[in-house]
Amino acid sequence: MLKKLAVLALVLSLSGCSTEEEDKQVLIDYVAQLQALDDKNKQIAETIEHLRKPISEISAEDLATARQLIVDYVTQLQALPRDLSYRELRVTHNLYVDKVTMAIELSGDKGREMRREKSNVDIGIRHIEKFTRRHQNGMNVLWDRHRLPDFPLTLPE
Repeated sequence: MLKKLAVLALVLSLSGCSTEEEDKQVLIDYVAQLQALDDKNKQIAETIEHLRKPISEISAEDLATARQLIVDYVTQLQALPRDLSYRELRVTHNLYVDKVTMAIELSGDKGREMRREKSNVDIGIRHIEKFTRRHQNGMNVLWDRHRLPDFPLTLPE
């Protein structure tokens, strides 16, 4: 009986190691997929800077372009798999996608005056930037937990 328990404990401990290695690989693959959003993150930062300009320097086309950027960002993010085997990563990712998706509604065209529409778009863009920063901080924590070198994700300032 004791021999069977020892073998069972050994099997469980070995399977636990493989799960950690699987989690590490899922994290590495996921972060690589997030790196595909680097260009969009740069566009988000540039749009935030552009929206800081006075209303006289912002056109309706600028707002339409920013809204399209938001939709493209959310679409690309939603294309990532949501059923990740690494539980903490799955929960974090799904929360991130849900929060960032709200930016579409926040920035939507309400048919108001230009000043208010600019504010709506600015809120939507900053919403993405805020939750992306939080998400990347969370990914950095998971990255460090697995003792992986050089976290590859950075956000433009």
